[in-house]
Amino acid sequence: MNIHTVYQFFMKRFRPVRARDIGKRFPILSDPQARILDVGGRAFPWAELMPAARITILNRARPHSVSEHCEWEFVEDDGTDLQYSDGSFDLVFSNSVIEHVGGFQAQRQFAAEMMRVGKRIYCQTPNLWFPIEPHLIAVFIHWLPFPVARKLVRFASVWGWVKKPDQEKMDDFLKSTRLLTRRGVVDLFPGCYLRRERLSGLTKSFIVEK
Repeated sequence: MNIHTVYQFFMKRFRPVRARDIGKRFPILSDPQARILDVGGRAFPWAELMPAARITILNRARPHSVSEHCEWEFVEDDGTDLQYSDGSFDLVFSNSVIEHVGGFQAQRQFAAEMMRVGKRIYCQTPNLWFPIEPHLIAVFIHWLPFPVARKLVRFASVWGWVKKPDQEKMDDFLKSTRLLTRRGVVDLFPGCYLRRERLSGLTKSFIVEK
């Protein structure tokens, strides 16, 4: 079994709802003159929404899903140091990326760059205190100290069962993924509006908008 097949099972439930919400909240997507920057992006949500706006996907490497859509511009760059002037884009978008950019200082730079180059922003990120770690698909493991978690990932997560990673890969994942709390998100995006994406009454992820 491929781990992406497992991810798709869950994404099919949550992503269509999120895509519809994005379409309703940003009518500017229907404007052919509007410029949208997706920092760390892939095909979602643009493949679902097919906006008339000009979409630029910025990532460190070109995702295969982006290659299928030649009408989108692709830029290989770093989201913590955007090479654009202030207010260059009508909307700067990011979905489940900020938790992967590094420590708190790198996350602060990422957030600041989004707010600098975007007239409006949308940033979604998983909630640290949601009991299921969404990348590993594991319960509570992300709340454990690193020395404990590194020993459990291989057999206590769906990612570990399917991928069968060696210890180095497990350690790299744990060190490079920094989930945020509500307070952490608020600190990173001062003056922005924070929404909660809920599942069974629990906050699954945070969505920041400006």
